[in-house]
Amino acid sequence: MPSRRSNQYIFVRRHRFKNVTPNNLWTLDDKIEQEALRYIVRRPELKKGETLNKQNQPFTVGQDIEFKVDKQLDRGQFRIYIGKLNGYTVKAQSKDKDRLKTVKGWITHLDRKDRLVFVNISEFGREPIESDAKTRLEAMSAGLLGWFATATLPSEEEAMTAKQMIATLQRRDQPYWFTLTVAMNHPKPEHVKRWGTVVNLLVKASTGDAAALETLEAQEDKYFKDAFLRALRSLHKELTKAT
Repeated sequence: MPSRRSNQYIFVRRHRFKNVTPNNLWTLDDKIEQEALRYIVRRPELKKGETLNKQNQPFTVGQDIEFKVDKQLDRGQFRIYIGKLNGYTVKAQSKDKDRLKTVKGWITHLDRKDRLVFVNISEFGREPIESDAKTRLEAMSAGLLGWFATATLPSEEEAMTAKQMIATLQRRDQPYWFTLTVAMNHPKPEHVKRWGTVVNLLVKASTGDAAALETLEAQEDKYFKDAFLRALRSLHKELTKAT
């Protein structure tokens, strides 16, 4: 078998050959192996703990990190702290405008394409869900799960709570936005956007808008229904578990 250096791996552009390691080329017959070898790209040696996932990166959202500040800029009411860590540019901001040599915080957003990490140095976002909001969210999740199960529309108040929940996920303007995101099992932004359309229709339908209800019934599969169900179940389970 023409496997070359076994401490590297072959990434093949064609879908059925993705992440074929040199040591595993023997599992392909001769013709397919030759086809695979024509479409290979050499990649750097894998480090300990790395996988063959091409999306592999050293950070996760919610992770606590500390970085050395290389540059500081004042932008309006904020001071921006910039540094480098594991090949990524790391940015944080603060209203205090202190001159810092190092910054500790937690990751709120990752941009893998531009290799950017955004860090929050306060606990805003990771705080517990307030008791009033928790009560409303629990009733809302039960109401929406009931709608999926029996087609019984949630109340107008439950639909409005769902609308506020979607806004919190998108705007990140509540002190518990990340806590809510985790409780819903980290929904994808493109899914949340579609769910916003569903919830807006639910608000209208809960007030007696027949056209909105008809649209929901005809196009529900268009709005990542299964993913919405999983997120609501995860949220409801988290809100109702014994503390």
